[in-house]
Amino acid sequence: MRKALAAIFAVALLGGSVCAGLWLAGFYWQGQEQDLKMDALRRLAASPIVTDMGQGPQETSLPENHIEAQEPPAVLRDFTALQEENPDCIGWVSIPGTPIDFPVMQSQDKPEFYLDHDFSREYDIYGLPFLDARCSLDSGNLLVYGHHMNDGSMFSCLHKYQDKAYWQAHKEVVFETPSGVESYRIAAVLRVKGSYRAGEWSIFQPMDVDSQTVEEITTHRLYDTAVGIGPGDKLLTLVTCEYSQKNGRLAVIAVKE
Repeated sequence: MRKALAAIFAVALLGGSVCAGLWLAGFYWQGQEQDLKMDALRRLAASPIVTDMGQGPQETSLPENHIEAQEPPAVLRDFTALQEENPDCIGWVSIPGTPIDFPVMQSQDKPEFYLDHDFSREYDIYGLPFLDARCSLDSGNLLVYGHHMNDGSMFSCLHKYQDKAYWQAHKEVVFETPSGVESYRIAAVLRVKGSYRAGEWSIFQPMDVDSQTVEEITTHRLYDTAVGIGPGDKLLTLVTCEYSQKNGRLAVIAVKE
């Protein structure tokens, strides 16, 4: 009897080990599949490099009072190709030196569609970063949401901004749209309750920045960055889950330069 029980116990342990191994393997391959999807999107979005095939710049005489026109930065992504695949792609967000380098989606009729869908509109637990449906690209505060995945992908690295040293090494955020490139400087990092949708926090509203928003940011930021924010500034707020509290959120707030 004792031998039979030992045999049953051994089989149960083996079965549990096999199940755990299969779960870990599935988790690993799911992450690998996600990496392949994102690499394919980045290749699709890569604009062809244009080189000067002429004889080089020609010297010309200009009036002494001539002021050189400042052209907007060239768009680095091929939005024509991206929007042919999915018209919901309205931008691209990247933080140099970090894993954040993603398309930004927006669905007006299904505001949280990309919480769990990929670029092909197929179900995907990773989802894609998406712009709040209340926002337009001209809004004073662009709210972009992304998952905090356990494998460190998507917006997970935003949590590293709770350490000021990480902010010091990665201050710039680049937001590209079909209209051009906008450069932002990270000004504040906030941990907030998950009840922001009830309107408790003005930083989670797409409205123009006012004195209340500035005071809220100054009061609740985790540390002082010395990056100023004033009424009328344009913000880009990156939002992800924050697990030290129930339904918490982490907000990384950047101001347009």
